[in-house]
Amino acid sequence: MDSEATWNSRSPPGRHTRRRISQFARWSDIVIPSLLQPFLDFQKATLSGRVELPNPPPLTTCTCGKGHTIQVTLVHWDKFENTTLHVCECNPATTQLVARGFFPCAPLRPSMAFRLNLLELITLQGRNGAPNITAWAETLVQFLGKRRFLVPFQDSLRRRLANAVHWYQVLDCRAQAIVTDAIAEASDMPLDSTPTHEPTPTAQAAPDAATTTSGSIPALPGADVTNQDPRSPSADAVPPSAPSRSDAPPQTSGPGVRTRPSAYLRGCCPLCFGGNRANLLHSLFVTLQSFADVLACLDANFQQKRRMCPHDAEFNTPNTRFISPEAVQAMAAKVEEARATPPPAPSKSKGKGKATKSDLGLRVPESILNDCEQTFLAAQEKVTKVSKNFYADTGLMALLCRHDRVLWLANITTPGERQHYALALIDEFFRHLPPDWNVGLLYDVACHLERSVEKWNFLPDISDRISWAVSVFHAYGHQWACQLVYHPRKCKGFGLSDGEGCERFWSSIRGLIASLRVSGHYRRLFVLNTQVMHLQMASNHRLGLWLARRYRATQKRFDGASTRFEKCGIGEDDLRAQWELQIETQLKKSPRQSKNAADKAIADVLADREKTKEITSEIIELRRDQLAAQMENELQHDQFQADIDMLEHALTQTKARLKTMEKALGVGGREQLKRLIGNPYLRARMNARALKARLRSKVIDYKFQRTQLERAYRNQILQEKDHVQTKASIHRSEKGIAAIINKYNTLVEEMASLQRARRASKKTVLPRLVDAKTIFRLDVDELLWQEDPGLGEEDCEELPRWLGDDNVREGIIAMLERDRCREEGERLDTECAAMQQWLADELRAIQCAFGRAGADTALAYQLQGRMDDLRELNRSWAHSLSKM
Repeated sequence: MDSEATWNSRSPPGRHTRRRISQFARWSDIVIPSLLQPFLDFQKATLSGRVELPNPPPLTTCTCGKGHTIQVTLVHWDKFENTTLHVCECNPATTQLVARGFFPCAPLRPSMAFRLNLLELITLQGRNGAPNITAWAETLVQFLGKRRFLVPFQDSLRRRLANAVHWYQVLDCRAQAIVTDAIAEASDMPLDSTPTHEPTPTAQAAPDAATTTSGSIPALPGADVTNQDPRSPSADAVPPSAPSRSDAPPQTSGPGVRTRPSAYLRGCCPLCFGGNRANLLHSLFVTLQSFADVLACLDANFQQKRRMCPHDAEFNTPNTRFISPEAVQAMAAKVEEARATPPPAPSKSKGKGKATKSDLGLRVPESILNDCEQTFLAAQEKVTKVSKNFYADTGLMALLCRHDRVLWLANITTPGERQHYALALIDEFFRHLPPDWNVGLLYDVACHLERSVEKWNFLPDISDRISWAVSVFHAYGHQWACQLVYHPRKCKGFGLSDGEGCERFWSSIRGLIASLRVSGHYRRLFVLNTQVMHLQMASNHRLGLWLARRYRATQKRFDGASTRFEKCGIGEDDLRAQWELQIETQLKKSPRQSKNAADKAIADVLADREKTKEITSEIIELRRDQLAAQMENELQHDQFQADIDMLEHALTQTKARLKTMEKALGVGGREQLKRLIGNPYLRARMNARALKARLRSKVIDYKFQRTQLERAYRNQILQEKDHVQTKASIHRSEKGIAAIINKYNTLVEEMASLQRARRASKKTVLPRLVDAKTIFRLDVDELLWQEDPGLGEEDCEELPRWLGDDNVREGIIAMLERDRCREEGERLDTECAAMQQWLADELRAIQCAFGRAGADTALAYQLQGRMDDLRELNRSWAHSLSKM
């Protein structure tokens, strides 16, 4: 991408670089394709390297008259062996060596060839640890040297070994792609719809798919593992009044419309995409709106970077997990174009829930989102994380499902974390999903990304199908108001997913950092692709164990939450009402200071007094007209009465608002109000009142945030890195509260000075100072919570139950945890059914591939290996789930 353009803009490549690129092209375009069939034949003849060749191919002699002989050193793990090959254009050395179980170090005249089993061992070691060809080369030299073998090419053995290992991995990758493509072509599932054809008779006694899975993998409690559509609501799953799945938008049908996730996604994660649409009836009943059919997480990593170095030759990796650079650039151009034009008018219908919305129709006020943006570097696109002066590729961004399986990767080439990488991944994801599937996305700055999507309309066709949440450990660094809306433990439909799968993925590939930092561009992409495929294959057998472990943990948490819920002694309806009230209250914008606050308040009082008089006059006039029309037209009399009732309601609201404002000002008469316009004491009083309201709001947020942190410590869910981030967040909150206290006390002292200067009445009661030393004790008897005569009567006369009642607070926490556990249980049931359906589909597809293999015995052997892997997978999953 950008790095490629940088190197192309420099001086032309030198002679050595041109030779290297030419050799690379020969390997990729000529040699590797010619070795595929000999490699597959060797795998079949030796049972994937388990036994020696029963009849080693003889040394062939050239019959075309253009042949010559070459000396090749064959490297075993425990010895060297010299051999002579007769090669020509019709019988190249590479084909002869692979047929004998060795891989050459060069495409035309190899001087050394390595045993295939040895290269496979080196490959697996590199994928399970840090790859280090230098260490392997030195180990071979020392190991064989101690056995008195004369080591040829000792100085260049590392280079030959590295070349052989790389192209062996390419060969193995393409061979596996041939088998995968054969299965995909034989599956006969157009547009990824559910197959309806009967299984094709298979060769080599392929087992029947239905009998292999049915009854083998036990269902989770409550899981429906039959072939019926899981979208059909069960009569005993939810109350009859609950909205069924049929209330959701109907599936779009017709030619060319996807009805199931793509084959690519089904191969990425059988649990998320292997079955039909999720049957989350409890989530739908609780939310009364659309829910996430699948959950995924996003994150960027700037440790996986690559230094600037001469570009390697381009080659394509089959079944790559990277989205194309063209797709990334197209999204970047779209983002730049959208930001160059004024944002569209805010939509009032896009706000979700009853929380106070921002100007864009979001669920969190703009001021809170701005605070979160300043907290996280990921939200600040202009911040440089990696210098472009030294690095061509600066990092990676990954999209993973909730089972920590990679769906897509994007190569980052910018100095910072730009939003177009995340948007490109999301857009590619939805291209592989049916049009009626919704997605729950967890991202460390989801609040900031959702605001950008809504503000600039980046994803106009799919934005309403996305539910946003912040990953669990990153949530503690957000403002408390943001956590109320975006924390996955408080978001409906996210269950117990934590959104930290990307962090675990970065940890699993950290061993590649050193070697890939100095590799070529395409070599880096290839290694990352093969590592992802290796991790996926290794995790397949752990999926059943993951389901069983997650189910037990969910049941344990549900039992504990139910015990606490019953202990609080408050009904669920009351708790939900208090929770909605808490969200609505804590998302309100706090009043701000203003130089004209007092003058504006006085103007509002005078305006409301005039409005009261006008409404009163209108009511009197309407009553007069009503009395006149009473004897003539009864219908007109009723219309007058309706207008009078509406005006009386407006009059009541205006008088209540007027009373509150007069109490805040502390003055009454009209002439007295006019004389106070511009009064500095009254301005300070109004600003102090606003500051104290903000201080109370901040202390309440601090209390809930610290309570959540203490609970996290007790449950030991935070690692040391996240402890530091959370402590820093709490420390920032304390500093913000201390700053407000200083401002407030300064205003009180200013008011005292004005009183001493006789610019306020001596009878005026001054507000009380706030003690910064005692405010963090969160004492219920602290003067902060008491009414201050110097600031007028308070608007709220009674402390809300969600704040003042410990039972209500504990009950809300237990209720939310029970909701998430129920959602998690439903999702686990669906994933268990999807696991079985995927296994049956895969077995059926391999059966069809057997029928199409015909006389290709090498391909049939590979298909039999895939069948054996599925049988072992079935046994592993059945064993894991049977213990629940």
